[in-house]
Amino acid sequence: MHPAVRAALTIGTTAALAAGAAPARAQAAAEPRGQVPWSHMHTLLQKTLFRVDVLELDICFDTATAGGFATLAARGPLAGAAADAAVRAALDGAHAFARIEFVRDVSLDQFLGGGRDELANAGAKGLLPDSVYRVIRAGLPDWYGFAERRGIRKGDRLFYDMRPEEVRTLFVGREGGKLRDHVSTGRARRNSPLASWLAPGSDFRKSLLQSLSGAGRGAAAAGRCEARGL
Repeated sequence: MHPAVRAALTIGTTAALAAGAAPARAQAAAEPRGQVPWSHMHTLLQKTLFRVDVLELDICFDTATAGGFATLAARGPLAGAAADAAVRAALDGAHAFARIEFVRDVSLDQFLGGGRDELANAGAKGLLPDSVYRVIRAGLPDWYGFAERRGIRKGDRLFYDMRPEEVRTLFVGREGGKLRDHVSTGRARRNSPLASWLAPGSDFRKSLLQSLSGAGRGAAAAGRCEARGL
């Protein structure tokens, strides 16, 4: 499997960090996310050689986190130490929301195998505690048993609703059914999706940081930063 596709599958696998905990429960209302300039990241990941679309990822942040990004961007490009500081601002934020949509079919083996590598990278870069990584790795086959025959299908979506000390992970099949819906508590687990995508060496880090803009979220982001109805 091409490295870019393998890395892309990490996004789906990262849902497992929340899936092994308690069933989803009602959550208090979160702050608005993705509503102001510098509050929205987006990437379309493609297979490098043939430019085959794999998935789309949107990450939406609260106003305070966006302000931190704006302050860093005012000093220059978000590269090098500035990129590291932006990642730390993302991890330290209170509220975030992420939406992933798969735009091609993948097998469960591809889905899980790709994820393990990127999660291990986040751990190696100091953004994911080893204890959390080990729990995820051990639990993946059971947590995603529903996809053993089904696989991951074009049109499937993953949502991460990140609050200060918890994350809700929701896997919605393209037919509309909720195939996985769980909440995990603790800051390390809450941060695990962001750590996986934004760690140095991740295939997503550069494009996500480059997508931050002070021009506003735009019409396309409007429907991608809202958790209503989930």
